[in-house]
Amino acid sequence: AHWRSGARVHLPLRAAEPDRVRAGGGHAHLARRIAAGLADRPDVLLAYWDEGLARLVVTLAEDAVSDRVVDRAAELAERDGLLVAGGDPEEYDHPADPAGVRAAATTLATDLAGIAAALTGYALRLPATPRAVTACVTLLRENPRVRALLRSRIGAARMDLLLAGANALAHAAGQTPTSLVLDGALRSLQLAETVARSAAFDSLHDELCGPERLSVAPTGSPRPPLRESPAQVYAAHASAGSVLGALAALLVKHDLNSVAEAALSGSPKAARYAPAAFHAVLGTALARADVLVRDPERLRQLEMAGTLLLHPSALRTGEGLPDPWTEAVLDAARRARLRVVLVDDPALEDFSGLADQVVDARRPLDDVVHALRGELDAGDEEGGEERVVITVARPRALAETGVLAGLDAADIAVALTDQEGAVVWGADILAPHGLPDVWRLLTAIPAARAVGSRGQLLARSGAA
Repeated sequence: AHWRSGARVHLPLRAAEPDRVRAGGGHAHLARRIAAGLADRPDVLLAYWDEGLARLVVTLAEDAVSDRVVDRAAELAERDGLLVAGGDPEEYDHPADPAGVRAAATTLATDLAGIAAALTGYALRLPATPRAVTACVTLLRENPRVRALLRSRIGAARMDLLLAGANALAHAAGQTPTSLVLDGALRSLQLAETVARSAAFDSLHDELCGPERLSVAPTGSPRPPLRESPAQVYAAHASAGSVLGALAALLVKHDLNSVAEAALSGSPKAARYAPAAFHAVLGTALARADVLVRDPERLRQLEMAGTLLLHPSALRTGEGLPDPWTEAVLDAARRARLRVVLVDDPALEDFSGLADQVVDARRPLDDVVHALRGELDAGDEEGGEERVVITVARPRALAETGVLAGLDAADIAVALTDQEGAVVWGADILAPHGLPDVWRLLTAIPAARAVGSRGQLLARSGAA
C-alpha cells in the first residue's frame, strides 16, 4: 500500500470514516496533522502531506526503523478516521508504483515458463496440440477489439497478464517456443522500462517532493481518448483478413493445418511489436535522462504527433527572457514535421516568425487545444494520421487554471518542472530539465514514425 526507498516512505491515506473525516476538518487537514505528529519523532527527519502526490511523505533518520514509523502513522490516522492504505477511488498511481514492475516481471516469467514447457515437451516427444489452437489464441490476442474489450472489463494490467498466459499456454502446448522467445524479448524491454521509470523517480525524489515545492494534483477533468494508432488500424484489418484467409483455406483444402497456417500468416504481430519495442527503449532512455513519463500509453501516441502547442511559460526563463533552448526546440519540431503553434507573448516576438500560427494570449489554452484537435480530426478524415496535439507549459501557480486545463485537454501533456515550475502530477511527462527534455522528445518523433511504418511493412511481407 505504500512506497519506500531507503530512508524515504510515501503513505497513502484513505478515509475509513468519511463523516468523521469531514467533521475533523477534511482529509488534507487531518493528513497535515498526522504529518506534524510524525515530524515530532526523533527518528523522523521530515514529514509532510504532499497535496499533489496525495501521499504522506516521510524521511527517516539514518538509524530509524521504518516499520515503527509506519505503525505510528497508522495509529495517528486511525485516531482521525483515516487508514494508511490505498484503494481510494480518487487515488491515482504512484510514480514508482511497484505493481508495474511486478506485472512486467510476471508476464516475462510467464513467457519463460512457456518456453521451458515447450522445449521440455519437444525433448520428451510429447504430442503437440493442433496448430489450429495456437492460431485461434493468436488471432484473439492480436485483435484490437478483443484487447480493448478486455481492457475495459478487467484493466490493462490484468488484460496483459491474461493474454500473456493464454499465449504462453498455447505455444507451450503446441511446442512452438519461437514466438514466445520474441514475446519474451519484448517483455524484457518493457520490464527494463518500468524499472527505469521507478529509478528515475527515486533519483528525482528530492527535487520533485518537498514541503516548499508546489505540487499539483490531477484535476479530475476527463482527458482526450487515446488515438487509434496506425498499427492498431492495420491490426484490425489484418485480423479480419486472417479470418477470411482461414475460411478460404478451409473451403478449398478442407485441412485444419492449412487453415491454421493461413490464419497465422496474416498475424499483425510485427505491426504491434515494432512500435512497442521502440517505445519501451525510448521510455528507458527518457527515464535514464531523468525525464519522468507518467503515462506510457500517452507516450506511445508520439508517432501520430501533428501539432506542438507551446505556452509562453515554457519558453521564458525566470527573468522573463527567451530560453536559450527555444530555437533548438522549434528546429526539432520542424524536422519532425510538426505544426508549431505559439501563444502570443511580447518577449517571444523574435520567434513568432518560426511558428506556423500565433494565437491570442487572452484565449483560454484549453479552447486552443480543442480547436487544434478538431482541425487535426478533420484532416484525419481526409487520410492524415498525424493528429495528436502535444502541449508544453510550465505552470508556476495553482491560480493558472487555464494553463492546467490546457494540459488536461492535450493528447500528450508535457509539464516543465524546472525554474520553480509546479510539479503537475496529472501531466503525461514531467520535464525536470525544461526545454532540453522537450527537445529529446521531439527528436524521437521521426524515429517513432519510421519504426511504425517498418513494422507494418514487415507484417505485410509476412502475410504476402
